[in-house]
Amino acid sequence: MYAKCGSIKGAVEVFQGMKEKDVTSWNSVIGGLARNGHAEESIRLFEEMLRLGKITPDEITFVQVLIACGHAGKVDKGRSYFDMMINKYGIVPNMKHYGCIVDMLGRAGLLTEAFQFIDKMNVEPNGIIWRTLLGACALHGNIEIGKRATERLMKLRRDESGDYVLLSNMYAAVGEWGGFEKVRQVMDDYGVWKEPGYSIVEPDNKAVIKLLSRSRSSHVPES
Repeated sequence: MYAKCGSIKGAVEVFQGMKEKDVTSWNSVIGGLARNGHAEESIRLFEEMLRLGKITPDEITFVQVLIACGHAGKVDKGRSYFDMMINKYGIVPNMKHYGCIVDMLGRAGLLTEAFQFIDKMNVEPNGIIWRTLLGACALHGNIEIGKRATERLMKLRRDESGDYVLLSNMYAAVGEWGGFEKVRQVMDDYGVWKEPGYSIVEPDNKAVIKLLSRSRSSHVPES
């Protein structure tokens, strides 16, 4: 409960005071640390769990520690834990485990490796997996991998405007307006619209909702 509320100090204190710690309590604190800016401590606690040997980590444990590895930039550890999960503990990776690895590699800028990892998954990658990679491509400005990720997303569904917008913004960020226009043309061809946003202003204390126009071809990156 403490960890979910962001009071990680309280969660750790309660955890340390427990006489009997089960896998759920370990998972809660490892995950709480990972998600609240203490990724290194999360990894340390996971390794302490392994060293004590009283509790066997489960699939949730590995989700939490893989998140920690991604946030801490510990790519080698993340790879090692993923292999350990499969080969030592016999846990079959699920979409969350795969997503954590893609996120970890993406944060580290290892986008080609992330793409290859997705291609080798034992299950069909979903849209979340590909969007995680696409987001990392946008972060690092890798248009080539971003295009390939978008192509895979389009095979799942073509009506997600956010996917097109993210790719077009990547082109715009590096001044490749030809690519930008091509993406917007594809949006036109498939009838995909970006939903207009709106802002609320209060002139003379009167609330007014102002719709933002739906521009498909403006050379202005969208958020």
